[in-house]
Amino acid sequence: MNTTPHNLHPAVPELPSAGTVSGRLYSGLQPSERVQERYEKFIEAGIEVFGTVGYSASKIKTLCQRAGLSERYFYESFDSREHLLTCVYETLSTNLMQQVTAALQDPDAEAKDAIKASLAAVVKFMLGDPRHAQIVLVEIVGISEELEAKRHLAMTNFAGQSMGALLVLGGLESPVVKEMLGGGLGGQGGGSKSRAGIRPVDPNHPLAEVFEFARLTAISMVGGVNNMLLDAVIGGTTSNVEKILEVAYQLICNASSGIRALAGTGPARPARK
Repeated sequence: MNTTPHNLHPAVPELPSAGTVSGRLYSGLQPSERVQERYEKFIEAGIEVFGTVGYSASKIKTLCQRAGLSERYFYESFDSREHLLTCVYETLSTNLMQQVTAALQDPDAEAKDAIKASLAAVVKFMLGDPRHAQIVLVEIVGISEELEAKRHLAMTNFAGQSMGALLVLGGLESPVVKEMLGGGLGGQGGGSKSRAGIRPVDPNHPLAEVFEFARLTAISMVGGVNNMLLDAVIGGTTSNVEKILEVAYQLICNASSGIRALAGTGPARPARK
């Protein structure tokens, strides 16, 4: 798995550009590039160790052995195990949000197909590599207030994407959704750093009731899908990808019926596999 998003992840230590660094090359790399390379090795080690052994049972020594690096290099980028866990979580969340956003912004896909592709991105990312689900759904829970805040923000980001999907499936025109959500489907794929798509609605807006219904429904749907994935991890049914995807898509289609009723956009269309 490539742990480096298209832009350097915010958790990566800020480094001077290669052109301004003094120091000899080693294996063709500048010193700053070697720091980045070691950082990525520890991220990979964190995914493996936290995703299999678990955070509470992990030790810095084990993480270093897995990365093939000494403790000196661990503390070059991380203050503690929790710091590494935070960076691992942010890396996974960012990579997942990028995949979801790419699916929703596919210019060649109809809205319903883009929405189904975005759901598939979530389910396959989590269950295609069970370590991802173990870390995102289990290992970070209850570790610290900081991680809980990051987890809540990530869930809010995904709820923002789901809210946009609900509104589109509910028959609202894309320009209206874009105006209300600040970008529409996939408009704010910001990983764990930015707040995507959930913003206060003017109570005097003619569609205020519709948007509040969609917001609360999206939050409950994200929680429901989260629990389906957690059930698969705990119950050992991570191979049940297609059935989970089918149920998740049916949930969002059924929920869009309420949007249509409130907005007066006509009867709901049956979910199509």
